Formats: sequence, structure tokens, C-alpha cells
Amino acid sequence: MLGLRARDPDIRQKFFTLYHESIGKTLFQRLQYIILQQEWEALSDIFWLKQGLDLLLAILVEQEPITLAPNSAQVPPLMASGGVPERSGVPQVIAETPEESDSSPPTFVTVANKHARFLNEMSKLQVSCFYFLT
Repeated sequence: MLGLRARDPDIRQKFFTLYHESIGKTLFQRLQYIILQQEWEALSDIFWLKQGLDLLLAILVEQEPITLAPNSAQVPPLMASGGVPERSGVPQVIAETPEESDSSPPTFVTVANKHARFLNEMSKLQVSCFYFLT
């Protein structure tokens, strides 16, 4: 644990690699280790949550798409026109309408179209888009 406090990034990375390899690779095992088993006293004078988060992020599969859990709350689509093949049971809609001018008041259709475009862009994200370990 004290090796994770090293000022030299290369040495700190080597200690982290040893630490990472000695802990289980599933999310449950990592959370159980971080919350129940690990004594964080050695890192009490620094922000130790970073090391815990690094341990969690180290097991992510970077090229996987970001998906909802099958039992998560889902709502039916607001718009029925035009569609994209479903992925993970979550319906997606492509809204191909021209941009409304900012001076006109928003209507339900313009808000729904903007939201559909946002969802389409977000569906292209992968885990690696959010992977920012140093």
C-alpha cells in the first residue's frame, strides 16, 4: 500500500500493477476488497479514494459499449418514427429534422427531437471514452 504513495509515477505504476494482480478481477471481488478487507490507514493522510477508484477502473473492458443492466428502468420511446437496430433491448430513434431557431419557443416535438439526437450520440460511446486513469 505504501508504494502507491511514491512520487515517481513509474514506481507507483509498478506497485499498482502488483496490487492489481493480487486482487480478484470481478467487480464484486474488487468492491468487497475495497470496502471490507483493505485497511486504508496507510493512506489516511492522502485522498485514498483515488486508489480505490483506480482498482475498480482497472478491470473495465475498454472496447465494450456502455449498456444498461437488463433490470434497469426503461421507458418506451417518445417518438415512433424511424429507428435504429436495437442494442441491449433499449430502443433508439434517429431524428432527422432541421434545427429549430433559438428564438422560437420550444415545443414538445423540438425537445423530443433534440433528446433523440442526444441519445443517438450517447449510444456510440464506449467504456474507453470514460477511461482516464493516469
